[in-house]
Amino acid sequence: MVLAAAACRSPFPSSTAGSTARIIDVYAASPTSSDAHSLLGGGNWWTSAPTFAQRPLNAASMSSSIQYQVIRRYGNVGTAESWKLTYTEFASSSAATTVITNIQSNAGNGVSGPNVGDKALYYGQQLTQTGGSAQGGAPFETLTIIRVGAFVVESTWDRKDGFPSIGQLGSIATRIVARLRDAVAGKIHGSLISTGDLALLPPPNAAMTLLGAVRLPVEAVPLMLNAAAPTALQSEFTGLSVMDFVYGDYALDEDTHMEVQAAVFKFSSAADASTVFDTFRGGDTPDANGLVKSYNDSTGPGQYDVEFVSGSYMGLMICRSTSEESNEAASRACETPIEVVSAAWAGTLKG
Repeated sequence: MVLAAAACRSPFPSSTAGSTARIIDVYAASPTSSDAHSLLGGGNWWTSAPTFAQRPLNAASMSSSIQYQVIRRYGNVGTAESWKLTYTEFASSSAATTVITNIQSNAGNGVSGPNVGDKALYYGQQLTQTGGSAQGGAPFETLTIIRVGAFVVESTWDRKDGFPSIGQLGSIATRIVARLRDAVAGKIHGSLISTGDLALLPPPNAAMTLLGAVRLPVEAVPLMLNAAAPTALQSEFTGLSVMDFVYGDYALDEDTHMEVQAAVFKFSSAADASTVFDTFRGGDTPDANGLVKSYNDSTGPGQYDVEFVSGSYMGLMICRSTSEESNEAASRACETPIEVVSAAWAGTLKG
């Protein structure tokens, strides 16, 4: 029944009628971890899970002129440095132009820099705490905003040791624009996951709405969980020849300001799956449904995590707020839905 349902489902089910590019193609045009290493001048950059921000996610606050957003997150492992890209497609080029004009009116013209895309704005600030001391381990923040037709791309880069040159920011913007234009022109096509992979995600339910699904490298997992030892957690998977996983992005229907991230990992044996599950659960005892539930606020905004093992599969579900900039914690609306759905999901994974 799950396979039959999956055959009728789409990895990107929401309508983006009138869009100039498919959301999966824009995702495919975004930088890889290797691209981040090259563009940002070295480092050990890993990608986290993307957000496919289309309705009903944030339906109450999303402007009617927005078609969808693709949000990519990157972390320089071993530092506090981060890079975030937000691709927003508006209903028209004029709507995107209005957004740029409003930004200039509120924030000024920024720093003079390379003219990239239809319009590029460059801003920078040193993040400080009350009293004037530097905030965090990467307080040098730059924001580059680029318009490309109906798209506006925001590139936010937090560095640990000073601001990058305006030339480097221009080079990054040039790369982003070139790839995005290729996606709009139909030269870049993202690969949809198979119906078999889609069937591994939580079965369709009334608690959360699927926004998009892709395969991700296991390096994304430590960043999703704000892991204290990301390289050690990555090695747990790669040491057992698990290099990637199926990822589903959802809106929580009870509170569409909350995003649910689901990940399923396939191991070569049930013993391998149990080994990694034991690492995840620490000393916690699974409940009657085999779930380990926790509220994770150790190194970031609070989020709800659920893990389980079923044969040679391990499942992970996270419920988090979409308000990253304000460090807003996940709402209590997350608790029951992700527990109920995870219990049902575990029963569908066999092998």
